[in-house]
Amino acid sequence: MPTNRVFSLVAFFFVSFFGLSESRAQRVYQRGPDLMFEDAEGRLSSLGVGFNAVPISDRKFLLIRGKEMGYGEESSCERPAAKNRVVVYDTRTNNESLLFDKPLSDRIMGHDAACVYEHADLSPSGSTLYIVSPCYATSGCLAIIDLVTGEIRFVPGVMDVFVIRGGSNAGDLIYSRRLLSKPSKDDPGHPYYPYIHARPDGSQIAIISNEALALVGGNAPAPILRAFLRRIHGRIFAQGEWVP
Repeated sequence: MPTNRVFSLVAFFFVSFFGLSESRAQRVYQRGPDLMFEDAEGRLSSLGVGFNAVPISDRKFLLIRGKEMGYGEESSCERPAAKNRVVVYDTRTNNESLLFDKPLSDRIMGHDAACVYEHADLSPSGSTLYIVSPCYATSGCLAIIDLVTGEIRFVPGVMDVFVIRGGSNAGDLIYSRRLLSKPSKDDPGHPYYPYIHARPDGSQIAIISNEALALVGGNAPAPILRAFLRRIHGRIFAQGEWVP
């Protein structure tokens, strides 16, 4: 067979195989208050009100249902329209299953914020759910929920949370947390919000960087955080895309 014929067949295989794989990617993304599902053929359908779409497998997404509510906004654990819940949406069956919708802690956050969820992610095993709720005026609170036993522990001051996928640190966390700088002669100490590498139980391993992460339309690429993820061969899903 002529060399150019072999090359053409090889090129056709790569274009067909990899192009087909790319074109068949499914995604769920936010448009206004609603979540949109785009199927393998590019067809769009609304999934209703929600946010925080995180892919947890080839066909399943972790979603927060309900509207986005910040600190101090009116909410109620007794009224379904004024609270959030975490669900898993299956793109193959077009069904969703409830994962968590309970109050987090009246003792720590007070009644008004107990059923408000701002961010969520799931461990690779699916046994631990991470939820950030706006429990303070200046920061949130991370709830680490054991879905098997129902036990919940808290890490105060956390603003968002991401589970690391891939590499030897898969299952570890990256979160932004409100900390106070060490006081000095000229500075009595001030709050800052660094990105932190943490264990699955929420305990801190190390501070990664004091920088912001803005992706779509943003101007804060967080180069130190991205370099850290490349070094450990891991990635996180943030603001609708994989990082780094």
